[in-house]
Amino acid sequence: SADERVRQIKLAATNLLLNAPEGYGTYLANNGGIPPLLEILSRQTSLVVVKRTGRSSADDAAAVVPVLLALLKLAQTSEAALRSVREGVFPPSSEENFRRLASGELAKGVTEGRARAKNMAPLDAPRGTLRWKVIALMTNLDSNVKRSACELLWALCDGDATTFVLRTGFGNAVHFLGIRGCVNLPAGVDV
Repeated sequence: SADERVRQIKLAATNLLLNAPEGYGTYLANNGGIPPLLEILSRQTSLVVVKRTGRSSADDAAAVVPVLLALLKLAQTSEAALRSVREGVFPPSSEENFRRLASGELAKGVTEGRARAKNMAPLDAPRGTLRWKVIALMTNLDSNVKRSACELLWALCDGDATTFVLRTGFGNAVHFLGIRGCVNLPAGVDV
């Protein structure tokens, strides 16, 4: 159909951003280019997380990786792009609720003068939201999808393990935190 062809063209164009020149993230952020990329991510994650049907589900999962990696690259190379992607995934309208939930969670986890996040599930990721869908990708069977989603969320959390756990839940985050060396995994666990 025509809609499918348009989607394929958008995905192909997004692939080009993997080789975008330095500073292109700032250009996109300043000219409204990040929200359309987030719409592509939302559509693609819906196909992977919500629909999960038929033979095309593996293709849809593979197609979400370049979108995640393009957004990650833009966020890593431009503060303006990072801010724009962060606001798309974690909307400012939900931040007050997140901060309230996070401070309550951290207060429960205070031990020996250190605050630790102990939540197993994300604190504020309502079903159907972009953040819920990206967090759901963290447990995808495809390791490239899983790792790409984790890397993007890690960047959006400024590489802070506590924020990462509060936003994604320890259950979702533990494997990636082990890869990052932020948690000690039991002997014999291969990352």
